[in-house]
Amino acid sequence: MFQALKRIVRRHAPALLRERISLWRQRGPLALGQGSHVHRSVQILGRRHVWIGENSGLSERCWLNVNHPLPGGYAITIGDHAFIGRDNFMSSGRSIRIGHYCLTTLGCKFICSTHIADIRNSPIVTTGTTGEDEIRVGDNCFFGVNAMVLGNVEIGHGCVIGAGALVTSDVPPFSLVVGNPARVLKRYSFQRDAWIAVDAMQAGDLDDNPDASTYLARLRSTHPQVDMPWVALAADLGSL
Repeated sequence: MFQALKRIVRRHAPALLRERISLWRQRGPLALGQGSHVHRSVQILGRRHVWIGENSGLSERCWLNVNHPLPGGYAITIGDHAFIGRDNFMSSGRSIRIGHYCLTTLGCKFICSTHIADIRNSPIVTTGTTGEDEIRVGDNCFFGVNAMVLGNVEIGHGCVIGAGALVTSDVPPFSLVVGNPARVLKRYSFQRDAWIAVDAMQAGDLDDNPDASTYLARLRSTHPQVDMPWVALAADLGSL
């Protein structure tokens, strides 16, 4: 019996150890909300300055890079019930704020810090990075494949950012944007319960649209809990 137990331990100990390391990496100094998951392949530089809400997920091969830690605060925050897709990249200047209920797909990027390029007598890798810009994303926004947000940008609540879009300026709430550079193609009208082309909008179409706090309160009321598609976090979680 003792020999059988030793064989079981030898067989399963490496997997158990990897699991314990994975749990430590998730819980480490990282502020991780209840029920949230960070895949073991995710790299976070500046873990103490990243906050992730409840029931949220970071998919495989994401990279979160805190360039300028905030004393006593968080440089990158991701809200509750948010799903960050595979191969996403976040590089913070002053801060990056991703709202509650947001969904990003493959290869999305949020970049508000870049290497300082005006010190030409030094290697670029030594010159440091910019730290003035912020990216702020409202609640329940969706980002299509390879969408990118660049610079000092605020995206309002309820927006849809199309695949491959390059967002370099502010986007009003309930907008659908496409293209490079991104442009607002449609706005959602709660009064008409439909997406309306910008050039077809009429006076009053946006009058019933909720503000940010009202919209979040509605989401939390109708969807206090979300069944997240955890299997989509990584290939090693299998197929359906």
